[in-house]
Amino acid sequence: MVAHPVPVKLNQVLTGTIRDMTLNGLGRLYVTDDYPLKIEDAIPGEEVEVIVTQVDRWSGYAKITKWLKTSDQRQNQDRQYLLDAGTAPLVNWSYPAQLALKRQQVAQIFQEAGLQVEVTPVVGMDQPTYYRNKTVVPLKWQDGQLLSGFYQRGSHRLVPMEDYYVNDRRLDQVIVTVREILARHQVSAFDPDTQTGTVRYLMVRRGYYSQELMVVLVVNQEPVEHLEAVVADIVAALPDLTSLILNLSPKVDYVLLSPHNRTLWGQGAIHDRLLGQQFIIGPNSFYQVNPVMTEKLYQLAAQAADLNQDDIVIDAYAGIGTIGISVAKQVKQVLGVEVVPGAVADAQANAALNHLTNVSYILADAPKQFVAWQQAGIHPDVVMVDPPRRGLTQTLIEATVAMGPERVVYISCNPVTAARDAAIFDQLGYQVSRPIIPVDQFPQTSHIETITVLTPKAAKKEQV
Repeated sequence: MVAHPVPVKLNQVLTGTIRDMTLNGLGRLYVTDDYPLKIEDAIPGEEVEVIVTQVDRWSGYAKITKWLKTSDQRQNQDRQYLLDAGTAPLVNWSYPAQLALKRQQVAQIFQEAGLQVEVTPVVGMDQPTYYRNKTVVPLKWQDGQLLSGFYQRGSHRLVPMEDYYVNDRRLDQVIVTVREILARHQVSAFDPDTQTGTVRYLMVRRGYYSQELMVVLVVNQEPVEHLEAVVADIVAALPDLTSLILNLSPKVDYVLLSPHNRTLWGQGAIHDRLLGQQFIIGPNSFYQVNPVMTEKLYQLAAQAADLNQDDIVIDAYAGIGTIGISVAKQVKQVLGVEVVPGAVADAQANAALNHLTNVSYILADAPKQFVAWQQAGIHPDVVMVDPPRRGLTQTLIEATVAMGPERVVYISCNPVTAARDAAIFDQLGYQVSRPIIPVDQFPQTSHIETITVLTPKAAKKEQV
């Protein structure tokens, strides 16, 4: 094998122009046509001086030491800690520039998947900061203090934060309050270097409309030091607290939260509304983190589905039933499927809570259930899917096509897998029949949600 020459050296200083962006929000400066340096806090068109910090075979990383020419889209927020932790890589971009970048990236991704599609302007937020209704943050004793924040990329060094910029401000206040209580009682925190310690994370959720508050102590082990006193102090310090939960999630299991929850005080869940419907939200519930944009996302998805009162709708990867329940009054029947037992129980409870009799949820793996529905002769009018970032499986796509729905509405948090799956649908006779709609659920970050509508090729209508 011929060795691939690396055109830069570690700690080398060089200058150049930022050409484009990675999908995770890093700028790229090309040393040669096929060797980029990936750089945080960089905007295309900027001329920079950088120092090389990491060298790999096919690409490297560098850090800006001087801006020689800055973009007119740059609006510095003086929040370097967000860049250090990688939690808000676009924080220094103007918001219109963020939206333009995301639209361009979605269009490029679908084009690279072999699909010639239109992409609408991104649906953005009026107030693109302090929007998240849930956060999970690690704790660590560091430099003699109990700190909360996020780990610096590629390290075990915690970047301290008290203003996360994207969380509901009340969440930030609660994190500090609980952290200080834990510190006062000298509760140990998990240390990734020694693999020991008790508290791994704090999770905080808050109802956007209800303002009910949930705090979850995610622990590596039990017993928790001074737990009774810690609970008493948290309850006394948080007058809006609705639910205080202990989640036992040992690091060896490699999950953020396990199914093992114990209610320490109050209720085991909180409640909130979405598009006028009531929802029970537990510690493990998947519930979109941006309530303002979630309502827009689901409204746009329902509009794209052209729902009517005679429709049978399948809701796949249903979670706690948010999508199916939000459209139930517009259709004849909703059939939901979800593989997580607790989520199915929540979805069934949420349907009952909203007095919906045309909604049912099945505990099953979605691809297997799609095959079962197809073999049972189920013929849905609309299939709505909102899968994890890994996207759909070939089995599910094939079973969907075999059922022959008039419309498939694909909500995705990962345009790469959405485009990949749309290309598979295209090969099997379903094509993208409307412009892709990007929705900015995650301002200041590189993430974007998309809505893709697919219909049988023979039934494609004129776009208006």
